[in-house]
Parts: sequence; structure tokens; C-alpha cells
Amino acid sequence: MKTKDIIITVFLSLIVCILYFVNKNFETNINEANVAYQVYLNGEVIGLIANDQELYTLINQEQQEIKNKYNVNNVYPPNVFEIVEVKTYNDDYATADSIYKMIEERDDFTIKGYIITIKYDKDNYHEEEDMPEDFTINVLDKSIFEEALKSYILAFVSEEDYNSYMNNSIEEITDVGQIINNMYFQEKILIKEAYISVDEKIYTDATELSQDLLFGPNAKMDEYTVQAGDNIDSISDKYKLNPQEFLIANPSYRSEDTILKIGDTVNVTLLDPIITFVYEVYRIEESVTPFSKQRIVDNTKERGYEEITQSGVTALTLNHEKYKVANGEQSSEIEIVYTETVREAVDEITVVGPTYSSGGGTSSANVVISGNWTWPTDQPSVITSRYSMRWGKLHEGIDISGTGYGSNIYAIGDGVVTNVSKACSSCYQWSNGNYVVVKHDNNIYSAYLHLSGFNVKVGDIVKKGQVIAYMGNSGFVTGTHLHLGIYIGEPFVGGTTKSVNPLTSVFSG
Repeated sequence: MKTKDIIITVFLSLIVCILYFVNKNFETNINEANVAYQVYLNGEVIGLIANDQELYTLINQEQQEIKNKYNVNNVYPPNVFEIVEVKTYNDDYATADSIYKMIEERDDFTIKGYIITIKYDKDNYHEEEDMPEDFTINVLDKSIFEEALKSYILAFVSEEDYNSYMNNSIEEITDVGQIINNMYFQEKILIKEAYISVDEKIYTDATELSQDLLFGPNAKMDEYTVQAGDNIDSISDKYKLNPQEFLIANPSYRSEDTILKIGDTVNVTLLDPIITFVYEVYRIEESVTPFSKQRIVDNTKERGYEEITQSGVTALTLNHEKYKVANGEQSSEIEIVYTETVREAVDEITVVGPTYSSGGGTSSANVVISGNWTWPTDQPSVITSRYSMRWGKLHEGIDISGTGYGSNIYAIGDGVVTNVSKACSSCYQWSNGNYVVVKHDNNIYSAYLHLSGFNVKVGDIVKKGQVIAYMGNSGFVTGTHLHLGIYIGEPFVGGTTKSVNPLTSVFSG
């Protein structure tokens, strides 16, 4: 071997030996390093401690007030807190007490509980931007939320119906009555265990949570003391509730006919539910449809003469129906599965003396509007919502369903079409969907909302019973139906107008 090669071999061997001894020495030094714990708060290093369990124990011992408030055994560091095990030659440790005080000054401690997340579905809202953000609820124990949900449900259904459904013991019906086929929440509800900051609202009481689910967490609860002469209808009207909403807010009363005791305190807070409880109903009911009215002019009589020569009779059918109820409000759409005619309708006929029709003038909203009127839909049909207060606002008309999407809509009386409006998401009247307005004598207007299509144009003269449009579900709706409104003065144009109840002003029944 050449001298040069020998030198290179010796040199490489020395390097290998040096690296070996350096590595062994390094491992020895590492093994001799101290194990300690780096404490982070919100991503910032706040100290190095020798014993992490000492800090955890101190937090739990010092926060007795939190333990007493929530009746828990353990209190934990903030959610932004982290401890990382490290090896170090540094033996200048912070005390557990000093680190504890820094945490106490900068953030809030936590306790174990459950976070309930309510996720809303954009398909249930007119515009995506109208959809609420996910709503979170903190509870100490899952049983609190489960009990609150049950109380919430029992504000809308009887305990008997609830238990029958939960126990799968629903009996079939063959006579007039109803059963609940299904119950569910419209929103997605997620539950997870978590450490919850004591600075946040943490529910420990199911009754309080149930109330907040029904009225909103920031609701100002309004109460009323029953006076002589009060009933559920009069109190509801005073506080812009409908009787059904009153019963939901006061579940101890199960019927609108319940006699109230003078001096009792009732809840008159407007509902603002956080979640949507839906139940599906199968019902067999007798359905009454108002009769149509005819006025026949007899020129042999004196002007001002008026006599009913044929009394009207309402139609009566026995309907097998399916529909949904969401937070106590029946869907505007109803499916008539089967119907049996019990009694045909008979028109009311009134003979009047010579008269002159008037396109102007006014009419009181508190009297019956005379004229020739007919029902606006095919039969059988069902009134799914009446003229009444709903969620703090007046429902200015009646909802009629059961004849199906695209079925005929008829002019209730002779008149001229003043408005044919196509649904527009950005329009002021977007909630009406497609709609038609017809002007009748004496400044009376009929409005037909949520249509699927039109059969007339502005300026058309229409006759009673003429097809003017088709039933649909456009605008803000809970299903296919016709909303019929009757107004003194033209609606939806910004002028002076007043709605009246179609079932007392135009129809009877």
C-alpha cells in the first residue's frame, strides 16, 4: 500500500472515532438534561415549571367558587392553555403559584360540559343571507338539554300524543280525529363533550333552557294578570298573539275555551323559537266550505229593496288529510287523500231592486260586503290558516289548500284586473310570490297570492267564476296553497287600504 493511501485511511478512521465519541457524549448530556414543562397561554410562553400536575392541582383547589356555582368536582385551565414537555439544562423554574396567577389574570377557567350546535338549512330560507348563523348552547350535562327539548315539544303537542309516538303505540283512526305520524326537528343538532369557559353561558337548569329555546335567549318576558271579563281570545288580541300562540306560551292551558281565573298570571311574550319542531298529522275531519252568494236584480221592485229568497247552505265533506305543523303553525299546504261529500253547497240568493254599481266610494271593514261572490278554488278544499294574528303580525287573509299545484283559481266576483305581478326576490312584495289583484264595485279588491301562473293581464274584465290563475307555492310559503285577501282600497301599491276577514265580509261559514 502506498504511503498516501495509508495516510488517508488513518485520517478517515480518526474522523469516525471522533464522531462516535462526540455522539456518545451528546447522548449522555441529553440523558442528563432535566425534564420540565413549557406553559403556553394563547400561543405565548408564560413560564417553565418542573411539575405540571402541581399546576393542575392548584387550579382545581383555588377555584372553589366555580366548583360551588356549577356543583362540579373539577375546574380546568382555559381552552387556549397548553403544556409541552421539554428537556432542558435550565433549572430556573417558575413556581406553580406564579403561573396560576398569570392564567387567572389573563383568561377564564373551564369546566367539562357539552356544546350543542344547531345548524340551519339554507333550503328553509328565502335567501341564503337570511339564514341564521349556527347557534351554540352550553350545558353542564346532556340530560339538561334532553329534558329541555321534551318540555319544548310538550308546548306544541299533548303528553299523551308524545308518549304514544315515543312508545310506538299510535292507534289507527277510522272516525273523525287525528294521529301524529312523525316528529322531528328541522335543524341539525350536534352534541359534543368539551371544556367550556366559565365566562360563557352554561345552562344548569332545563326549565330555563326550554324557555330560551321557545322565546329566544334575550327575550324580555311579559306577563299579564287576568282581569274580570278576560278570556284567551281577548288577551291574545291585546298582545298581538293568536290563541294558539297563547296556548304554546302557556302549556298548562290546553284549549282556547279554557276559563281563566281572575288574578292568574299568564305569559304574553311573543314566540321567537331557536329551533323548529315539526310533526306530521293524519286527520279525518268534517270540512265546511262557505257558500257562494248571488244577487239578482228585479227591476219591478223599488230601489233599495233587498230580500234573501234562498238561504245559503255550506258544503260539508269528510276529508282524510295529511299536513305538517311547524312550531305550532299548520303548513299552508294540505294533502287531501280521500274525501266523502256529506252535503252539497247551496248558493244564497238575494233579490234586490234597481241599483247602480259604483267603482269608487268606501265601505266599512266591519260590515258584510254585499255582492255576487263564489269560492276561489276547486273542491274539496280546506282552509289551512284564517284571518288572525300570527307571530305578532296580522295574517291578512285566509289560506286555502287541498286542490293541488296548478289547480284553477277563480275570480270571486265580477271586476277588472288591476295588478298582475310576477315573483321577484328583490321586490318589496317578494313574500307574495306571483299574485293577481281584481277590483270589484264599491272600492273592494280581492288579492290572490302565491300563484304558479296567470290567466289574465292588467285591464282584463273578469266574471265571477272565471279562471284567472293557478295555485302555486311562490313567495314566502310553507307549501302549495292560495292566500285570498279582501281589501277596502287597492293593496300593495302604497295607498290607503284596509284588509277585512274574507269569511265574515264576503263568505259565510
